[in-house]
Amino acid sequence: MPLLGPLTAVPLAVSAVLALQPTWPVPELYPKWAPPAGAERVIDWGRPVLSDDFDSDHVNPGKWAVYDDPTGSNPRTARATTVSDGALHLTGALYGGRDLSGGLATHLAQTFGRWEARMKADPGAGYSAVMLLWPTRQGAPEWAEINFAEIPDPRRRVAGLFIHKGRNDTTRSRMLRGTFTRWHTYTLEWLPRSITFSLDGRKVWTYKGKNIPQRADMHLALQNDVSCYSRTQCRNPATPTRVTMHVDWVRIYRLPPSFQRG
Repeated sequence: MPLLGPLTAVPLAVSAVLALQPTWPVPELYPKWAPPAGAERVIDWGRPVLSDDFDSDHVNPGKWAVYDDPTGSNPRTARATTVSDGALHLTGALYGGRDLSGGLATHLAQTFGRWEARMKADPGAGYSAVMLLWPTRQGAPEWAEINFAEIPDPRRRVAGLFIHKGRNDTTRSRMLRGTFTRWHTYTLEWLPRSITFSLDGRKVWTYKGKNIPQRADMHLALQNDVSCYSRTQCRNPATPTRVTMHVDWVRIYRLPPSFQRG
């Protein structure tokens, strides 16, 4: 998955698990997005089909599958995934002398919809905060993946948006610049004819093209990936002891049936 500019590719793998501030305002719980008059039909997203404010002291096992594969190609441990102080924390660090981090994915999978999450990432080389959609089974016919935040930049000043499709990994992408160590709300709207990415309620990219998946059933995955794809991105002596990706809340909405092919 090529990143533009000085950043490089960050391969992701979640299928093994799926197989088994400034102070930024939180958007309305049940948003209605209204495009300019005559542009598109208004989508009333209704109530979320999944909502999590991470207000307890543990991950809800009814909603999430926690990664635990310390020997995998992207090594993760369940110990790196915690909930406290009203947020989810995915912490990259040395666990028993091994460089590991954490991640989890929803049991819920759907084709088309709206995904929202409020997130910030600690600075530190060697880890990449990622929020993405990943199919239950990666492969034919679509080989699909949509990343609505991918931040391997150690300073967290650049975030990538990616749409992947096809066996040859045809990729469309945009880069955002900002201060991603602060809280931001990231939104993805995946429709049959468009994919729209927003940051803090402002649309930053709408894609309309052949890379839009049409059949993949996608899970939301939150990952603080161990990354070492360029000298500047690899863990080094200046990397903090713990580098954490924090998620305040998550909302997922289903696309109303009347819009499925509209």
